[in-house]
Amino acid sequence: MKEQMKELQKLKGVGEVLSQRLVQASYNTIAKVAAAEQKGLERIAGMNPQKSAVYCSQARQMTGEVEKSHHTWLKGRSNE
Repeated sequence: MKEQMKELQKLKGVGEVLSQRLVQASYNTIAKVAAAEQKGLERIAGMNPQKSAVYCSQARQMTGEVEKSHHTWLKGRSNE
């Protein structure tokens, strides 16, 4: 659980308490936060409804960057 919490704390504004609540609500990876609907995150105790959209957006950006770095078709392109 600690490793999952540390991963979630990479999201700006997510601290120890919120990361623990995310893990307990089964949002235990950045990818799951990225896939979450804003309404799903808003159900978590202590979650600021305005921040839930920010966390989803950040997570989507982070997972998008990870996916791009794993695509072999991007390697060797001059505009990376």
